[in-house]
Amino acid sequence: MVKNMHNNKMKKMQNVILRFRKNNLTKYPWRKTSEPYNILISELLLQKTDAKKVSKVYLEFIKKWPTISQLYLAKIEDIEKIIKYVGLFYRAKRIKGIAEQIVHVFQGKVPNNKKELLALHGVGNYIANAVLCFAYQKRVPIVDTNVWRVYSRVFSLQSSKSRAYTDPKVWDFAESILPSEQCVEYNYALLDFASLVCRAKRPVCNSCEANTICNFCRHLKI
Repeated sequence: MVKNMHNNKMKKMQNVILRFRKNNLTKYPWRKTSEPYNILISELLLQKTDAKKVSKVYLEFIKKWPTISQLYLAKIEDIEKIIKYVGLFYRAKRIKGIAEQIVHVFQGKVPNNKKELLALHGVGNYIANAVLCFAYQKRVPIVDTNVWRVYSRVFSLQSSKSRAYTDPKVWDFAESILPSEQCVEYNYALLDFASLVCRAKRPVCNSCEANTICNFCRHLKI
């Protein structure tokens, strides 16, 4: 009985996120493509950075180096010039190193499996799964601080890890709630839902479609 109630709640949450995507998805340039190289670059630029800032840099980056082979020939100082607007200059060396790995180890093709993606220096679970989902349309979850916030609030989840997005159990839950289809749309919508509705500060609980099933909203007596 409890299990059925939990499954029903997960299904309702799926529907909330998929309905949200219809009118609320932010139109970032990397969401207009499924090219693995473009997706990988966007995710590397998005690390610890506001997505709105990344949009302009991403477009300039792809225009200057439209393929992995061209990026492979780039100078680190030229990469730094392009990404200076979003800061974190260490990423220039990381991006260059990843390009070299892909050319030398993977014949110039962005890997399409988790093990090989994780072998790229600086690529963790989030970026690996983002590439698998958004570039290769594979049914895999994505979990970052924002996604965890949504799930932890709605389902009163807890993690023993100080950084919950490193907890295998959190990833297992995120996979269990993924719809069987429309995973790309679901994951993009989930990111925007966390950013626009279930915000870290001043969440929009009153108008949130999940407030009838969300334990956080119930605690606030919404």
